[in-house]
Amino acid sequence: MIDKKELYERFKMNVAISNFQKENSNNPKEKILKVVASFILVIGVTGSLVFAAPSALEKIWKEPKTYGLNEISSHTISEEEKKKCITEEEATNFAKDYLSKMGFDADKISNSNLYRDYHNSENIWSFTCDFASIQIDAENGNLVFVNCPSYAYKIPYNYGIDRIEARKVAKELLEKFNFQEKDAEYELVSLRRNDEPEEDAWIWYAEFYKKYGDLLNEYEYISMGWIPTINGIYNYGVGRDKYENNEQVITEEEAIQIVKNKDNQIEKEKPVKNIEAKLRIKKMNENVYLREHFKEEYEKGTLNLEKTGENTYKLKEDSVFYKTEERVRKVWCVVVEYDVENSMNAFSYFVDATTGEIIGGQKENVFEVEDGLRNDPHNVIEK
Repeated sequence: MIDKKELYERFKMNVAISNFQKENSNNPKEKILKVVASFILVIGVTGSLVFAAPSALEKIWKEPKTYGLNEISSHTISEEEKKKCITEEEATNFAKDYLSKMGFDADKISNSNLYRDYHNSENIWSFTCDFASIQIDAENGNLVFVNCPSYAYKIPYNYGIDRIEARKVAKELLEKFNFQEKDAEYELVSLRRNDEPEEDAWIWYAEFYKKYGDLLNEYEYISMGWIPTINGIYNYGVGRDKYENNEQVITEEEAIQIVKNKDNQIEKEKPVKNIEAKLRIKKMNENVYLREHFKEEYEKGTLNLEKTGENTYKLKEDSVFYKTEERVRKVWCVVVEYDVENSMNAFSYFVDATTGEIIGGQKENVFEVEDGLRNDPHNVIEK
């Protein structure tokens, strides 16, 4: 917790900010509103000072928007969305540049297609190039994905490499093909191959997450698969959900209490076995909203499904899908473990580290998922 001296210093700084805002406002009423909005002081029964930072007052959570099945399954792009997109000529030039840098014959590019990816809330230009295919962001021309099947390459007889060489090559390919953010720092989180022993593998796969200090943003990733020895690209994908790098205002203790209050409202039956919190970078999502409003169906995984047999389901024609803004924030990931068996035994809540709002969650223990990735015997980043 913040001691009183630090609290007082924060208060003085906030008053100074408030005065600056007040002096730069021409509207007398606006002057008063800005001062009030800039700080909150509460004198409790103990006479202690409670401070709420201005940023903590700026709420970001909004209820999810709803979509019908036709909207989700359609790739048709609206005229309004088309206005945001680069032209086909511009997209073609971007695609040719990427393909040529990756060793493909860009003059063979063809089959342009502009479509809406509702799952990822983005517009995509796609092209083919001989055996290869490429997708680029239709709003800014950034690379999204490249794929080329292994049969398009002449694989040499002695193509095998070991994990030490694979780590080295993965980092070299990252440096070579990271077109948008050359100065960014990435960490290798996964290195796998498609066969055993590793010298027999004809495809290696690597995945990198962007680093922000001690935190990793899994949504700003670079993943690749390549043919060893010739280093031909099998696939290459780029995650482009930017981290907002929001400040940490909420303490671990506060985050845990926020989750306890929410979980007590949602979960009426399962006893809590353990609660653990760690700072993470996570994306806002609709999971807590769905669990709160459709608990049984959400936890069973049958939301929007209609039972057709003993263990069979089909999608309802009147299905309603929920989707939040895709904001990537620093959060307290608070995992609640329940003392139960044969059902959902953990839920991870995402508490925004700045505002204290619950902005999403995950139907599992995310820390166990992280440990599973690191300890997977097929992941040889360190072994």
